[in-house]
Amino acid sequence: MTGPPIADGAVLVEGDRIVAVSDRRNLRTTADREHHVDGVLLPGLVNGHTALEHHDLAHLAKPGPHHAWLWAVEHAARSLDREAWMRSAHRGVLASLRSGVTAVMDIVRAGPAVPAAGRAGLLGTSYVEIAWVDAREQDAVITALEASLARPAAGRTVGVAAASPVALSSGALFALSALARKHGAPFRVSAAVSSAEITALRTGEGPLAELATEIGLDAEWLDEPVRTGAVAYLDDVDALHGTLAHGVWVDLSEARRLVEAGVAVVVAPRAANQLKVGDPPLERYAEAGVQLALGTASPAAAGDYDLLAEAAAWVAAARRRDVVFWPAVTGPTPLEEQALRLATVDGARALGLGRVSGILEPGRRADLVGVACPATPQTAYADVLAGGIGRTVLTVLGGVRKARRHDADEAWPPAEDAR
Repeated sequence: MTGPPIADGAVLVEGDRIVAVSDRRNLRTTADREHHVDGVLLPGLVNGHTALEHHDLAHLAKPGPHHAWLWAVEHAARSLDREAWMRSAHRGVLASLRSGVTAVMDIVRAGPAVPAAGRAGLLGTSYVEIAWVDAREQDAVITALEASLARPAAGRTVGVAAASPVALSSGALFALSALARKHGAPFRVSAAVSSAEITALRTGEGPLAELATEIGLDAEWLDEPVRTGAVAYLDDVDALHGTLAHGVWVDLSEARRLVEAGVAVVVAPRAANQLKVGDPPLERYAEAGVQLALGTASPAAAGDYDLLAEAAAWVAAARRRDVVFWPAVTGPTPLEEQALRLATVDGARALGLGRVSGILEPGRRADLVGVACPATPQTAYADVLAGGIGRTVLTVLGGVRKARRHDADEAWPPAEDAR
């Protein structure tokens, strides 16, 4: 991703590090073993927003309104015991690796996904997500969360996530933000997801306000609506920092506010389409210069962890928003190339992983993915998105093959049979 595609290219790996990236003929004589992929080699993909623990809730990924989906997920989650959460998290890690993901920013509610991702070697942050908390539970939740931040999480960074501005009282949202600042922990908010969220904040009415009332949330914004958008509200309660997930309902002034605050946005266009909330305003993000990354969101929304499918959906969303080229630092960039950059180098940089993920170059950890699809150096980016979705055949993480199949048409073995 730091130069043009290499025809008949190869990556030489020693231990857990990349030693060289070049034409295969220059490297073959120095290698003890060779693994061939008839297609494209990419850096390991960076999933900027997902929920590994939700793997077994993928049956909820059906078109419908966002507020109904929230309630369905909350109801289904309450029926799972710890053993079920552990199995789901394990399968989520395995499915991510089979999708070519080597770094993941993961939302955690139950807990087992933290050690599962760490044992697998997945880089990134595990965000402990808090929802449906108000002043009555706030102190107890903050105390418990502080203890969670202090626990060892080998290979993972632990952060703080607010599920939604309308899933918390204003005081609880402020307290979560303050806790993250106090501990220097990554902070994330899923916000500006739907028009119903904006309506709830501005008027205290609508389906999300009704859901909060039904759950029993005692929130200030229900009695005294804030009459602003989600970004301005987050700023008002000192919670506009870290990263923001989704960001579908953001106007140009709010996009500029995100840039001023140094907040990157993780977009998930497939989930947005599935939940009928609209396309992310990519033309506004392009004009304002907002840093972007790609995420698949929960598999309960998108159905899987396929970041290449997400990249293709991003291209389609950009075209629907009348974006023709992306205004990169190096100049106008074709959308297909930019989409793969968001899944690798640019996404890693936006999420604070630029030093460890997103690039194939000597000295880096050997994280790479092989995609079986016909491609040429001149059309490689478009080729991957046109013919590579669902066709990952090799994932190498730290020099170790974590997922391998000989043919993209060969089904992966069931999770229970995989080691």
